[in-house]
Amino acid sequence: MKIQRSEDDLSSKLQEDGVNQSADNLSDEGELEKSTLHYTWFVRTFGPMKKGSLRQSVIALMCAAMGSGMLSFPSNPVQSGLINCIILMIICALLSRFSMQILMKCAFKYDQRSYAELVKFALGPSMQKFYSVDVICYTFGAIVCYQILFVQLVWQVLLKFNFDESYKDQVRYIGGSIFMIINFPISMMKDLYSLRYFTHLQILIIAYILVTIVIYFFINVSNTFDSDKIVYFDFNIQLTSTFAATFFGYICHQLIFPIRSELKRSTLKRMSKIFNRAIASEAIIYLTLMIFGYLSFFDKTEKIIIDNYDDIPFTLAKALFAFIMFFAVPINLNPSRLTVLQLIDKEKSWKAYVICTVVLQYTTGVIAMIYPNVKAIFGLLGGIFGMIMVIVLPCALYITLELKEGKKWSDSNIIVTLLIGIVAGISGFTGAIVSQIYS
Repeated sequence: MKIQRSEDDLSSKLQEDGVNQSADNLSDEGELEKSTLHYTWFVRTFGPMKKGSLRQSVIALMCAAMGSGMLSFPSNPVQSGLINCIILMIICALLSRFSMQILMKCAFKYDQRSYAELVKFALGPSMQKFYSVDVICYTFGAIVCYQILFVQLVWQVLLKFNFDESYKDQVRYIGGSIFMIINFPISMMKDLYSLRYFTHLQILIIAYILVTIVIYFFINVSNTFDSDKIVYFDFNIQLTSTFAATFFGYICHQLIFPIRSELKRSTLKRMSKIFNRAIASEAIIYLTLMIFGYLSFFDKTEKIIIDNYDDIPFTLAKALFAFIMFFAVPINLNPSRLTVLQLIDKEKSWKAYVICTVVLQYTTGVIAMIYPNVKAIFGLLGGIFGMIMVIVLPCALYITLELKEGKKWSDSNIIVTLLIGIVAGISGFTGAIVSQIYS
């Protein structure tokens, strides 16, 4: 099916990035090799990896979720309180984990190999198209974020070289225009396989930023730390926008079906192990970044944490991250364009290909220039498009299939799933709206 192929293309970049250099102690037939019986815990954990292993799958899932959105987490406590944000971080992790589990239960039970096909099987062709439109909107917003971040990071680097601050708006418009012109030929490419390594570099840069932020905190804690500046709780309407922006950091559900296909001895139990390890690792990384970033600057924390630093190590990180954002645009534009062409049944039309590329490239670029509020867009993506993909549709799928099996509305599993879907959906949608008003 076309839409199934679209979903596979959408996740292929992420799958290739996290999967190609990974391992397990499994043979190609999915049976344990005899030598693995004698492996120590250290070798099993840190030894060489092969394709289709648990560790490979965990890394792939984490690569899909972790990205530029996490850089906004340290600013969340400024508007919502530190303890509230820690609780929200844990709630978002649990919600993401819950939806992964019910998606996989349905996929294994009814032998569905892609998210799009599962939607079609349970809810019909119209909802399958709705799912694809949601994915297009999500990737469209992500491309806008990448363009905003590119210009912001370039501006931060220019400031380090004593660039006149009065030219900030000019840099945004001129820089954004130059970005679109230079980036367009790359976006026109159909085969972006060679660009897959830039996602690896992005993960390394994020890890570098995280470690540097923690070190910076401990170096300066004696001079800058003041417990009286910490806001622990702040109950206001912006809690919903914080929830939506936080939820953005756990969206990786496009990849769980390709991971299932790649995994050796693919079972629900083994998939559950992958989900547990990936989500737990993401939560630990996010919490570390949020807590140490916030406690370094308190109410002075910028919307993107690296804007708070002007040291040489962070200037280098900003330049490298801008380089990654440049190539993140065509990498994400490619599957979005393919999905659009398939929905309008123009997949083989060169004219439609060019027009679609122009529209996606320059529409996202113009939006990035006139609305450079990246945190508000994170809230929009997490609260609406991400919430539909991660909570609303999985809950609807599960409940529909359970009812078709003869279950009753009074069944506890259906009631719990329905309540989670309603509460999370309303909170996310509200948060997306609030993020546009207050950010």
